[in-house]
Formats: sequence, C-alpha cells, structure tokens
Amino acid sequence: MDESTIAALATPSGTGAISIIRLSGPGALQIAAAIFRPSSTPKPFESHRLTYGHVVDPAGGRVLDEVLLSVMRAPRSYTREDVVEINAHGGHHAARAILELVVREGARLAEPGEFTRRAFLNGRIDLTQAEAVCDLIRARSARSLEASAALLTGRLRKKLELIQNVIIEMRVSIEAGIDFPEDASEAIDGGVMRRRIAAEVVGPLEGLIRNTIEGRAIRDGVAVTIVGRPNVGKSSLMNRLLGKERSIVTAVPGTTRDVVEDRFYLEGLEFYLQDTAGLHPSPDLVEKIGMAKTLESSGQSDLVLLVVEAHRPIGVEDHRIYEQVG
Repeated sequence: MDESTIAALATPSGTGAISIIRLSGPGALQIAAAIFRPSSTPKPFESHRLTYGHVVDPAGGRVLDEVLLSVMRAPRSYTREDVVEINAHGGHHAARAILELVVREGARLAEPGEFTRRAFLNGRIDLTQAEAVCDLIRARSARSLEASAALLTGRLRKKLELIQNVIIEMRVSIEAGIDFPEDASEAIDGGVMRRRIAAEVVGPLEGLIRNTIEGRAIRDGVAVTIVGRPNVGKSSLMNRLLGKERSIVTAVPGTTRDVVEDRFYLEGLEFYLQDTAGLHPSPDLVEKIGMAKTLESSGQSDLVLLVVEAHRPIGVEDHRIYEQVG
C-alpha cells in the first residue's frame, strides 16, 4: 500500500467562487499544520469541523489566501486515511499556488482517480461503488445520475452477495454429501437444487444482465441514426425531434450529404441523433462518400430509424435500404 500523501484540486479548474484542494495520507495533518494559520480557534484540527484562517507560505510568511479548512481523521473519511480539505477562493492562480505549496511541503500530486482507488483498497467502498463514483461524476442525464446514485449505495453488491450465498450454501451441501455419502440422500435433493438454481441464481443473473444493457444506455446515451431514401423527410424528422432547425431542409434530393449530429433528452435519457445522406444508386463521387458514412454510422448506432414516405407504398428501394442497415 502506498504510504505517500497525495493532493489534488477536487473542484473543476478555472474561475469560480470556491476551489477545494484535497489531501489524503499520513502526512496530511502535518502539511496542514505547516501552512495553515487559524484565526482564533484553539483546536484547528478537530475532526469534521470547518476552521477559518489563512494559508501562509512558511518560507517567507506570505499569505496566499483566506480559507476554510476541514479535517477528517482516519478512519472516518472518504479514503479511510487522514484527509484535509482547503476551501479557497476560486480561480486558477489561487488554487494552483496552494497546491504547489502543499506539494513543496511533502505531498505529491494524485493520479486520476487515486482518492477513490485508496477508498477501495482501504475497504471504504467496493469495486461496484468505485465504478459508481466515476459514473456519478460523468452523469450526463437525470436517469444516469439516478442509476449511479443507486449503485453507489451498494445495491448491486448486495444482490451479488445473495447469489453468492446461495451458491456457497449449495456447495457446502454437495461437499457434505461427498464426505458423508451415507447421508447424501438427505443432504442433496437434485430436483430441489435445480429449481433453486433457476430461481435464486440463474434468474437474478439474467436480470442483472438485462439491467446492464439498459444501464449502458442510461450511462452513455442512445445513438440513433436516421436513414432512408433521399428526400423522404429524414432532416425534417431530425429537426422535429430536436425542436430546432438543425438540418437544412429543401425540396432538392440529396441536400444532406454528410452526417449531421446533435443530441436531445427524452424522459431523462440522452439521445445522440445523426441525420444522414439518402441511400440510392448514384454515380456521383461525393454522394457515394456520403452514403458510405451513412452505412458506417448506422452500423455503430444503438437504434436505426428507417424513414419512408407515408403517402406511398413501401417500395423496392426501401426494402433494399432495410437489408443494408439491418
């Protein structure tokens, strides 16, 4: 286990009201004591308390910023190590100056995700919760946020533990039957075990697999490609779904020659829309390139919408396009 003290900016870089510099490790309190001057509190490092004061460069006594400092002593912290958070004024230079100071006093810059990695290695969270932290930070929709927050509570771990306990219990029964064959008929009932495996192992695992597929759509969004013959209304559909004029719409076939992309949200899900060039036989080189991009986009999408004209029967070309993208 790495015994170094790590430090990083815990808030996004750039201009803002507050910047938080976080330290974690055995030297966090020592570094804080070296650079922090409390205003009046006699016990500045009382755990889970905010203390007002200033960050001062011990080399020359220069005040870097007016801050609020919080201490979370191990094991009651995110990483289960001593953690210090310095709430400074936002802005690139103030935060960078404090971060450079704590590094000079003995900390090292944290690697991406290292605070969460330490929380996992120290038993504060499990692997599913560690992944949930990443998903929560990167959530791009209300549904994604909701799913990540649920995962962070350990719900998935609890479901897996229930399945694991059933398997362990059945394994114990089987091993007992092997060790004591004279009692095997009492310890092992094949029919009961098969039904229990189906109900308490296979069924829940299949449910988790289905949830994983749905979860990927919630987390990453749904990529949708709109395809069809030229001038059947693909761009009009794109604009209608977006609620704005994103694609150019004219009566001239072949107006859209490249992939036009945008996104929208529906019932908490993020959708990536792609309006594409119409598919049809053409000797034109530019149109051929556009149609190749159409097929490439449709092959990478989660959902393909084939647009046909409502006022005419589905024709041979529509069937051909269906075969191409299906």
